[in-house]
This record gives sequence, structure tokens and C-alpha cells, in this order.
Amino acid sequence: MMQKEFMLGNEAIARAAAEAGVKVVAGYPGTPATEIVDLCGGYPGVYAEWSTNEKHAFEVATAASLTNQRAMAVMKHNGTNAATDFLMHVNFTGIRAGLVLITADDPGGLSSQCEEDTRILVHSYAHLPMFDPSSVQEAYAMTKAAFELSEKTELVFALRPVMRINHAGGMVQMGEIVPQNRPAGFIIDRKRFVMSAVVEKESGGELRPKMRHRWLNNKQDELKALMEDSPFNWLEKAAGETGFIGCGIGYAFLKEAERIHGVKLPVLKLSTLPLPEGKVIDFIRGLKKVVVFEEVEPVVEKLIKQLCFEHKIVLEVLGRSGYLPQEGELSANLVLTAVEAALAGQPYPAPAQGQYVSARTRTQCPGCSHRGLLFALKEVVGKNGGIVTGDIGCHDAGTFEPMKLQATIYCMGSSIPMAHGIKKAGFDKPVYALIGDSTFFHNGLTGLASAIYNGGDITVVIAYNSTTAMTGFQPHPGSPNNLNQPMTPIEPGAVAAAMGAKVFRCNPYNVEETIQVISEATAEKGVKVVVAQALCYLNFGREGKLSYTPRTVAVDESVCNGCGLCVRTFGCPAISLNGNKAVIEPGSCNGCGVCVSVCKKGAIK
Repeated sequence: MMQKEFMLGNEAIARAAAEAGVKVVAGYPGTPATEIVDLCGGYPGVYAEWSTNEKHAFEVATAASLTNQRAMAVMKHNGTNAATDFLMHVNFTGIRAGLVLITADDPGGLSSQCEEDTRILVHSYAHLPMFDPSSVQEAYAMTKAAFELSEKTELVFALRPVMRINHAGGMVQMGEIVPQNRPAGFIIDRKRFVMSAVVEKESGGELRPKMRHRWLNNKQDELKALMEDSPFNWLEKAAGETGFIGCGIGYAFLKEAERIHGVKLPVLKLSTLPLPEGKVIDFIRGLKKVVVFEEVEPVVEKLIKQLCFEHKIVLEVLGRSGYLPQEGELSANLVLTAVEAALAGQPYPAPAQGQYVSARTRTQCPGCSHRGLLFALKEVVGKNGGIVTGDIGCHDAGTFEPMKLQATIYCMGSSIPMAHGIKKAGFDKPVYALIGDSTFFHNGLTGLASAIYNGGDITVVIAYNSTTAMTGFQPHPGSPNNLNQPMTPIEPGAVAAAMGAKVFRCNPYNVEETIQVISEATAEKGVKVVVAQALCYLNFGREGKLSYTPRTVAVDESVCNGCGLCVRTFGCPAISLNGNKAVIEPGSCNGCGVCVSVCKKGAIK
């Protein structure tokens, strides 16, 4: 029985997976895809887990597929990078039960270190099929179709929603969840699932990787035929010699621009890779110009140019390769501007220089233990002239105003190898790597092992707050629970000690202790690890679990000299300046008391 319900994109994807009979869902938290795993775990009969990183999640899901159970791996674009090694093997082996990869992109880098287009990795590079949804309803429909087609083709099918789909809301017409009691069975097939450079007698002595590559290449014609008949691609004919192609969310913006423009346009909706080449040829014949709207690289634009060359079609193809802005996300205004310019035979107008509007400083919550840690580390570094390499997490706000502490932030786990590299390059002052506990388990372990193995001399500071706070408090191996049940946490310091690091511990709510411990660790030779352990206030405080004793703090105006250290360096959102005096807002203050140690004049009591 069909029913309609208002859903966010991530809710629609999770619902569709449940209806499709998914059994195993694995992922690693990353905006904009995070909620999908949590939501899947709420459906009866679905096993969901937060894996330590995206590669492991993809491997868990693939293993479930090989055991005859439908599965789904969930990650954002940065995570797909981390999983690429496995991606470039599972494309050669194929799968058994339906396996869907959710690789959510973040055009514009709204909540990411970078913007990128995973269509290049998954389709152009790995030659796997992809769906690019244009709406929440379509994300739902594509997810269900992806499971069916994955099983039919024996290939991983990928869904590439962008931020504006994952977090959009809309009415979704959905079906029922019917239990699928598939028997779990693993059929050993070493010639297929053992990827190794061995000679295959049946293939005339060819090496197995070459044979499996041919298998993947031969699948492309089957995929093209499927996409030609896909309900997710269609033509909308209209008068005119200029056509417009909308890919995924680009189609939604294009239709909005068409409505505002007030004239029906020749439109081709493309939401699959491979492209439906027949539909593309039918659309472009007779046109003099087309504009392609896609996020964020000119993937489809280049494919259409290739088709024009192969079919000897003379056509001006415009898009992300130079006509439209080459970076940043699409918007209704951008698409409308491009439509009007193209119809007028004009270039896309150069964007006017924007006017900077002061924004709220990115920071941690009031009462966050990271603020005390950042302040303490800055105090130490300020005296010894050291460098701090940063990592991904709530603590990365320490690189911005007012702390301005970390000198580098790249990707998950990069802080430790970069600190090691700076020191090995001859930097003669202390070097620190600041990394969170979830990131430490994600991709910090191998960097730490490498630094120890190669005789490093760095201080690694692990901000251990027992949760993946930045993406919504998902658990990790150092948490007291996983997605399903209570667990005994794996303590980062114990792991570091087993590797051979010298381990120090502190409570970052105690600034004096933290400064002393970091200083003691700095004085030691070799790889040292400081475990700064305190529960995330925002998460565990709801349960009454705190790593400090709450206290009422206030400013003694008779002592305060208005130096602004508590605001301009410490940066707690509960503290502001009123004239030349500091003021603590009682409604925002969580009573951690760290500011008492920060004030040099002793005005905060």
C-alpha cells in the first residue's frame, strides 16, 4: 500500500533501502550523509554499524553482499577518497546480492575541507554506474532501483546525492517494508574474489587483473542499455536552437529558472552514468548550442563533447569547463542568469565582487573541553615557538579567530605524519599533532605507527571526548557504546603505549595541569602522546555525566581591566565585552570554570 510522508533526503534514502530489503548498512559519519546510517539502524532486521573508516565500511558491506545479503555503504565524498583502494578492486570482482554505495558530495564545501565530484572517482575512474538524484522523491526511487540493478548486473551501484538533496525536504510516496528472509550463504569463488596477479589457464595464460578488467569493460554495454531505458532520464521538447541539460540537482534548478523565465525551454534531464547516448543524440540534433548544469566538474559536458565528435555533430557545448563558474555549487539565480545569457548569445556575466559581511566566529560550544586544551596548547607553543598540525573535528576551530593555533589542516589523520615530516625536515622547535579520538581510530593509528617506527620526535595530543561530536555524536571504538549496544571502549592511550609511544594524561578542564603535562611531554625525546580526556559536554551532559565539577563564575568588575584576553584569545561564547569590562552571560555559561584559569588578573571568580 503506497503512502505519502514528508521526509528529508537522508530519511528517504534510508526508507528506500529498508523497502529494498537491505540487511547490512555500514558507514562513517560525514556531512551530508551521516543520518542515513542512524536511520537504517532503526528499521527491524537491519544491522547498521559505524565502522572505523569508510574503507572498512565499504568492505563490511561488500562482504555482506558476497554472503547473499543486500547491503549499503554510506559516506561523504572525502570518505570515498579513503575507500578508493577498495573501490578499485570491487569494480573488478563484482558482487552478489545488491550492493549500493552512497557517496554524498558537498558542492561549495559547505561542511567539508574541499569540494569535489565523486562521479570522476566512481564512474570515470572505476567505471561503475551512478545515479544523480534531482529531488528527494527521486533519491528514494533511485535507491530502490539501485539495489535491483546492482543484483542484475553484479556491480556496485552508486547514488551520488549532493548536500541540497540530502538535507532537502519533500513529500515522498513510499511503499511497504516486506521482510526478505534470504539465506546467508558464502560461495567460494577464488578466481573472482581473490584479486591477485595469477595466471588464468582458461584465459590463455592471462593475468587475473587483466581478465577481470575485461569483464568490467564488457559490462559497459549492458549498463548503457539499462540507462537508455531508465525512467530517470527524459527529454522535454520545445522551440529554440539553444538547449539546456540538467544533471541531478541541476535539473531542479533549471526547472525553477524556466518557471521564472516564463518560457518553455528545450530540456534534457540526465541523472545516470553511463549516459543514455541515444536520448542525448536525439536531443542535440538540430540544436546549435547546449548548456550543461551539473555539480561540480564538467563530467557530462565532456562526455557530450565526445559524443558530438564521434557522431560528427557540430554543436557548441557550454558548462563547467569555462562558461559557468568552475567552482562552487549551483543555485537558481546562477542557472537563471546562465539561461538568459545563453539565449541572448552572451557570455555568462562575471560575478560582482561580494561584500564581506561579518559572520559569527566558528568555535566550540560553551563548556567544551577542547577550548581548555587549545588554550593550554597555545600557551605552551607561545613560549617555545612550536608548530601545531591539525586534524578534522570540533577542535579544528582552533585554527580560526581567536585561537589561531593549528598551522595546517588537511584530511583525516594527516596531522601526525605532517608533524613528523616537519620535524624530519629539520625544524628545530617542538612540533605537535592535534587529533581527535574518532579521527585517531579512523586514520591516525597508521600515522602514529609510522612516526614511532621511523624514529620521530613529536608530541601527539589526542582530544579524547568519547564521541564523534562534529557530525552529531556518533560512537567510535573509544566510545562506551556502538550503534547497537554498550561496549568496552578501546582507550587511545593504551593503544599508543602498545605501539611504543610515551603516554601522558590530563583533564583539559584543568588548564594548569594540561599546560604542565604538555610541557613535560615536550621535554621528552621520541614520539609522545598526550591523552586529553574529558567527556563531550553537549552529548554526555544531557545524561548528567560531566568531567568537571560545575561552578558559578562571575566577573569582578573592580578587578577586570578590560584586557579582552577571555574574549579575543580564549573565545568562550558565554563571555563578551560590555564597554571595557568582561561580562559572563549566565544563560550560556555551563559552569566549566576554565575561564578562571585564563584570566591573568584574577577577575573571573
